[in-house]
Formats: sequence, C-alpha cells, structure tokens
Amino acid sequence: MWSEIIRVVSKQQHFILTTHANLDLDALGSELALDEYLRSLGKEVSILNSDSVPRSLRFVDPERRLRTFSPSRHQSKIQRAEVIFVLDASDGWERVGRIGRALAARAESLQDRATAICIDHHPDPADFAHLTVVNPAAAATAELIFDLITHAGGVLTPSIARWLYLGILTDTGSFRFPKTNLHTHQIAARLIEAGVDPTQLYKEVYEQHPLQLVRLKGYVLNSLQVGGNGQVAWCALDQATLKAFGVSAADLDGFPGLAMQIGGVRVSLLCVGTAKGRVKISLRSDGSVAVNGLAAQLGGGGHPSAAGATVEGDLAQVTAQLVARIEALLEVRP
Repeated sequence: MWSEIIRVVSKQQHFILTTHANLDLDALGSELALDEYLRSLGKEVSILNSDSVPRSLRFVDPERRLRTFSPSRHQSKIQRAEVIFVLDASDGWERVGRIGRALAARAESLQDRATAICIDHHPDPADFAHLTVVNPAAAATAELIFDLITHAGGVLTPSIARWLYLGILTDTGSFRFPKTNLHTHQIAARLIEAGVDPTQLYKEVYEQHPLQLVRLKGYVLNSLQVGGNGQVAWCALDQATLKAFGVSAADLDGFPGLAMQIGGVRVSLLCVGTAKGRVKISLRSDGSVAVNGLAAQLGGGGHPSAAGATVEGDLAQVTAQLVARIEALLEVRP
C-alpha cells in the first residue's frame, strides 16, 4: 500500500506536513519523524499546524521544527508545495483547523495542484485526499509512519525512533488500549533497538508535569461523579477552575481517562468549558462499548474507545445531557 506514496515522494521536492487541531504526541511524533525522513532524502519540508504546541508537549521539538500557521508568513510555502501530507486526521480538511482551507485550495487547484496524501488510523475516513492510507487496526498513526519509512528503506535514526515511540506510547495508553497488538510491540522493539530509552521517554511524558497541573488532577479526581449503576463517571471543568489552577485546556492530555481507574466504569466523560461559550467533550471507554458513534453525532469523531467533539452550549446542561445519552447507550435505566 506504500508503493504509490513512495513513488510520489521520490519525484517531488517541496512538502507540507500537517495534522489535526488539538495536538497530541501521536500527531506531533508522526510529523517530526516523517519530516526527518524526508529531509534525509534532500527534500524541502515545512510542518505547519493550526494550533500551537501545548506547554506540556514542547519537549518533543527541541529544534523548533513545528510551526503555527500564519497566512501572511506561510502562504508562499503552501503555494510552492508539491505534496501535502495530512497525518492522524482523515476526517477532511476541516479537521486540521485554520490551515485546512489554504491546503484544500492548493490540493484542488485546477493548475499544478499539490498531491494530498492522508495517513491515519482513525475509522470512517472522508474522501478528500488524492492518496489515502487509513488502517483502523493500527494502534497509532506513528505505527503507519514506521511502516512507510521501513518499506521505503529509510534509516531509523535515534530521533526518528524517539518520535515514533512517543506517538505509540501515548496513543496506546502505555500499551494497554485494546488495539495494542503483536505488531505494535514488534515496532516498539525495533525502536528500542534504534536507540529509544523507554524509561526516559515515560518520564518525559508522564513525570514532568508542573505542580499546578498535578494539583488540578487531584481536583478532578475529587470531583468525579458516578452514575448509571456505577458504569459512567464524569467531571466538568469551567474556565474559572482552569484559571484558578493556572492551566489551559490544551494541557489536559490524559485527564479524560482518569475516571477509567474506577472499577466497573465502562465510559468516562470530561467536559471542559471554553472561553467562547463552547464545550469540549472527551469520551473514553473500556472497549465494551463504542463511543465514537456518539462523538460523531455531535460533530466530532475518534476511536471506539477514545473520541471527542466540541459543541455549543452551557457546560452544566451539555454535561447532564451527555450523561443521559451515555446511560441510554449502555441501556442503563435511571
């Protein structure tokens, strides 16, 4: 499935890499690993994302290769692009945020259009790219970037291995989520052979949080509510609470799964109010029920065990409505 993409890469020189809004380490690690591989071939590459990198994830990019899209600064790069890679985002151009419209125009140009290539592991892809590799069986998009690089005969440098391992580590929930399989562990072994230090990377991801974020985690754990005969747990965070702890919504990676530590909980819900009167919804499941269908109904998406959406509305009302819908999904009687 990689031969056509490898052929396109060999013929072209100017590349743009992008990913979804609300950045995570699978998205960033996949971008940075592919960026280094393309640069090793002598290609000109720019990583342009709609969102800036959250504070908690900045350690992933010490060389500052990741750029936040600015129309005035980056339009010329987009116009020169011959290939646009969209990673970890197969829902369409809107999924990548503000930059989506500019990239879509370049990919759909009637004259000398750029080739759009989508690589992702989320289910139900949209038909928007010229070449698409979507494998929902993969535990992370970083797995697919590993496959692309190795099929192309690329070298797994220590830095490429580090970025891919970070993507796999986090998107598998430290190798515990349902889609973690033999191939996932085989890739992890190859990455360790290439120079990855699993203990160090785990520490960088999970044991270097600022004090205020750890204190907010304690607040969330203390605020959890449980219903649906113990099968649903949820928490709602408003802007006032985030400000009181000195934390932004972008720093909450890992928080949606906190309630899954409770025995008997099948679905957890975290709702976060934004400054613009919207509610960011994060859903997690133990694998016994798919939550991406509910997220899709709300205009979002994701995996059966991890999904999300953003909706208009009052935080308390949205949270209450979602709890009721989750209980109905689980066929739990009030």
